Amino acid sequence: MRTLLAAAMAALSLMASGCTREEKGDEPQRPRGSTVVEPETRVDTVPQEEPAVARTQWRAASDSARRVSGNLRVSIEGARGGPVIFAFANGITVRAQPYNMVPADSRSGVGGQSFAAVLGGDPRVNAFLYRVLDENVTQSAAQGGLCGEAETRYMAVSEFVDGSGRWVFKIAAFRGAEAPPTSDPQLCQAYAYIAQ
Repeated sequence: MRTLLAAAMAALSLMASGCTREEKGDEPQRPRGSTVVEPETRVDTVPQEEPAVARTQWRAASDSARRVSGNLRVSIEGARGGPVIFAFANGITVRAQPYNMVPADSRSGVGGQSFAAVLGGDPRVNAFLYRVLDENVTQSAAQGGLCGEAETRYMAVSEFVDGSGRWVFKIAAFRGAEAPPTSDPQLCQAYAYIAQ
């Protein structure tokens, strides 16, 4: 009998505590006040990619790209780190070997400008530098190659998300014998594309 009485008391006690919890749960939650004591100084990084890895189809976005090269398809020949093929719709195909990756805010050798200034890109991303192995220009390329009638020798390329949230692809073509970032790599033209 005592065990029965003890069991009944325990059950009543559990029911009472359950009711108390429900009553407390019915009260509206008050937001806790918080005071900011340190400023947020962290800056989000700009999404960027190595060219020809994630996106391959690009639409001409700048006047120079529409006039000279047309849309662009980028692909890697063989394994990563090997030559990259830049196939332009207007009849220009460039096969280029990557030789360096530099911060876009570093000096390009063109009039004291950074690679970001030359490319018209973001200074917080990287610029990939390429040595042109060969440039094939067909008769359909009315303006000639990326450097017109001159042979394109080097390229600086950057692929990143711009301020409007679009993936962009920037190319600067050089005709000089010296590789950027030398004192004068002889910039021909810069081209801009957006992802298709």
